[in-house]
Amino acid sequence: FIFASSIIFILIAIMKKKIYDINILFALGAKNKLIYCVFLWYSLIYITFGIIFGTSIGLLISSYFHKIIQNIEKFLNTKFLSSNIYFIDFIPIKVIYSDIFYIVLLVFSLVIVCSSYSILKIIHKNSIKSILS
Repeated sequence: FIFASSIIFILIAIMKKKIYDINILFALGAKNKLIYCVFLWYSLIYITFGIIFGTSIGLLISSYFHKIIQNIEKFLNTKFLSSNIYFIDFIPIKVIYSDIFYIVLLVFSLVIVCSSYSILKIIHKNSIKSILS
């Protein structure tokens, strides 16, 4: 949800910066559907790259997590989970790929719905402004 909300805020900021472009497209005679499709593809590109990079970095970190923690412990000269204090001296990590798929699907659908809402909101606001002026 943090990833999805950050992508949503990025898309809203980009669309607010693109209001002049939307007005130019309206002035050239573009319909609302064309503007909607252009910005939906724009958000799909962001979502796709974000999901690919975020998932790959997350899987990479989770597969090498024990080595990363060991290197940090060596660098800091301390033990995070001492075996004489805790029952286990490691953090158990199990990657379940079906859960990753469901999370990616949820984030993808959430961002699509929220970006569609923000696109429609901006288009509606600009169509009202173009009718009034």
